[in-house]
Amino acid sequence: MNVIGDEDIGHQEYDPNISNPLFILASCPVASRPEGTPRLWGNIKINVKPGSLAYRIYRQDEIVEPYSCNFEMNPGYKEILEKRGVKISGTTENRITSIIELPDRTFYIATAYQPQLSSEESNPHPLIAAYLEAVINHKKVKAE
Repeated sequence: MNVIGDEDIGHQEYDPNISNPLFILASCPVASRPEGTPRLWGNIKINVKPGSLAYRIYRQDEIVEPYSCNFEMNPGYKEILEKRGVKISGTTENRITSIIELPDRTFYIATAYQPQLSSEESNPHPLIAAYLEAVINHKKVKAE
């Protein structure tokens, strides 16, 4: 079972005929992407919701992250997820969900981009640094 409460929910990449797709082919692909690259490709601006854990970590309400994916969260599930306790804390200019959180967990933040790709040993990505801090301190990391 999952947060939505439906066992027949899935990802169109793995099952294109799934009856309840939580993740669907990106509806607003980046127009200027090179041929053969994913639909959501390149640096994309994300609006971060003040008061969220993501905002506490990034310390700003607008960030830019590199994308390399073909799928996005189905916008038809936003309201259902929020009613079930999922906080949507980051969206693109096209209202694509980019960051979600489960505030009642010790540290649960998920992104549509891959922070590890822009992280370096001497300069870790803010999300990775925050996660490692939470693991080391083994305490609940709260939003503001």
